[in-house]
Amino acid sequence: MPRSQAALRARTARRRTLRIAVAALTAGVALTLTACGSRDGADALQTRRAKPVTPMSRNATPMTDDGIDGAARTPRGQAACDTARVRIAAKPLTRPVNHLLLEATNTSGAPCTLYAAPFLKFGPVRAPLATLRDSKPRAVVTLAPGASGYAAVRTSSADGSGRHGRRATTLRVGLAGRDGSGTVGGAAKVPLPGGAVYLDDGAWVTYWQPNPDNATRW
Repeated sequence: MPRSQAALRARTARRRTLRIAVAALTAGVALTLTACGSRDGADALQTRRAKPVTPMSRNATPMTDDGIDGAARTPRGQAACDTARVRIAAKPLTRPVNHLLLEATNTSGAPCTLYAAPFLKFGPVRAPLATLRDSKPRAVVTLAPGASGYAAVRTSSADGSGRHGRRATTLRVGLAGRDGSGTVGGAAKVPLPGGAVYLDDGAWVTYWQPNPDNATRW
């Protein structure tokens, strides 16, 4: 009997130990699942609250200083004017003195846009004439078929203060592309009134304007 009682006590103790271990293991698993569920819930909440971010494409149109992208400035598909679709003439002016008026007329059957200022080269000089920055208009000049845009050219200082005076007998005019640089369609040879013009280092050209009055106000 003593041996039987001892064996019974031993089996009872082992069963109790096993139950305690199982209970502890169950509690641990439950705590782990609870923690994972809380973390997953937090991650899901953060995902719902996050705003989608679209990376900028390398080909995206850069923003300009006024916040308008280059593609939005003119209607889609509208081309820059070039010398193949625009006829350019140089006309004399009595007022202001020492000025010429450039007239660019759209001879094509579709609208085109005159960007920035014309590139002018008088005679053999390689560098184009300076542009009068103060003449920059609020909007580019778009020409319907048959319409004209204008730019004024001051050939020399009215008070005679200009230096390096010279006489030029030829004029080549180039038209800017959409970004305001480069020449679209090559340069056009434009006859000068009277066949020649006197220039000094006070000469400049305005940006393209929608009418002669705007062009000659400087």
